Amino acid sequence: MSAGAPFWRRRLLPAFLALLGVNVVAFVAWTGPRYWMQKNAARRAEAARAEVESQRQAALALRERAAAIRENATDVERFQRSLAGAEKADLLPALRAIDDLARAPGLRPGARAFQREEVQDARVERVAVTLPLEGSYEQLVGFLREIETSPRFLTVDRVSMRAEIEGGARLQVELSTYLRPGDAPEEARRGR
Repeated sequence: MSAGAPFWRRRLLPAFLALLGVNVVAFVAWTGPRYWMQKNAARRAEAARAEVESQRQAALALRERAAAIRENATDVERFQRSLAGAEKADLLPALRAIDDLARAPGLRPGARAFQREEVQDARVERVAVTLPLEGSYEQLVGFLREIETSPRFLTVDRVSMRAEIEGGARLQVELSTYLRPGDAPEEARRGR
């Protein structure tokens, strides 16, 4: 600066500009990190909100699953009490009932076979009966209808039908009934 410049220009303006520069640097040094910390905190807060919502949805799904498991356990208990018969009292009558239905007028039953198996985690035993039948289509459909309306708890697991040349049909049906095992020890039931 020239010697003829006023005092404020010569001395005060450079000091003012230097002080202004120091203030700008101090402002940036002070507020910059805080700005970035706030921005990062806002991002973390948003991520935490999303995580809380995700955990809330997971907890809701687990509550629904627990309710379904409780309902299933109740249904299994009700099934065992009311639908599954006792092994000693109901096995032979169930087999006789199936044989009686298979001997309906016009049907010719073949040799039946049955297989027993424990139902995992249910304390019941499934008795599967495989039964070949011959008769007209209407008679075979009538047999299946009688099974469906039977007072006994019988399920139709598999059906295969083949038409015969004389207008009849051959039906291979697998039925199941469920029984509560008797008081026999576990090893004896498994050894059957």
